[in-house]
Amino acid sequence: MALFDELKAIGKTLQEAGKIELYGQVLGVQEKLMEIQKRLFTLENENRQLKEKLEIKGSLFFENNAYWTKEGDNKNGPYCSCCWDNDKKVIHMQPCGNPAYFDCPKCRNHSVQIYPDKSEYSQEPEEDFNPFAIF
Repeated sequence: MALFDELKAIGKTLQEAGKIELYGQVLGVQEKLMEIQKRLFTLENENRQLKEKLEIKGSLFFENNAYWTKEGDNKNGPYCSCCWDNDKKVIHMQPCGNPAYFDCPKCRNHSVQIYPDKSEYSQEPEEDFNPFAIF
């Protein structure tokens, strides 16, 4: 940053001229400027995160025990309702053994029934299936 370079040059000139008190003041200004720059970075990051959360919040809808987003004709999700409701975090839920149920890998919210029409896990084996055929 050009301002830091200018202050550094001024500080060097004051130090060489023996103006120690003024040199100390320049160092103090540099320190305050660095604190302001750090605070600005923190606020910009926080602002970006809040904008992202606000955008997500506007696109979320609750359906079948989970949150979802919609982009055009595509429905994305399911997202954990506990994680969003408590921490405002959008966490994809993972399917369990039964296709109607999902688990959250973050908060361990488990066996959430997402698809009520698939509540019975009926994966029928093929008619000619023989489990002992490999022996």
